[in-house]
Amino acid sequence: MIAIQARTALRCALLLSACALAQAASAACYMVYSPSNELIYRSNRVPVDLSLPLHQTVPQLAPGARMVFSLDEFNCATEVNLIAERAQLSQAKAERGRRQREDTRFGS
Repeated sequence: MIAIQARTALRCALLLSACALAQAASAACYMVYSPSNELIYRSNRVPVDLSLPLHQTVPQLAPGARMVFSLDEFNCATEVNLIAERAQLSQAKAERGRRQREDTRFGS
């Protein structure tokens, strides 16, 4: 009787560890492409909130963008994040334009 319970416990432990390994193996690579098919994001980190519908979140990254998932993490070794770079450039341009307008208005 004890041997049967021990075997059952061992089977349960093996099943749980197999499930844990399966979860670890299901990591993904997330790629976002612009409307012109330019790769603008690639990482194993999710760029959007997956609890929301993708048609609501992906366009916030870039208008007309589309996101592709892959279980192959090999190609994710080199991260690409042009979304953040472009946002910083846009912010810097806006700040520069604001300063130029202030300089023109106040004659500095």
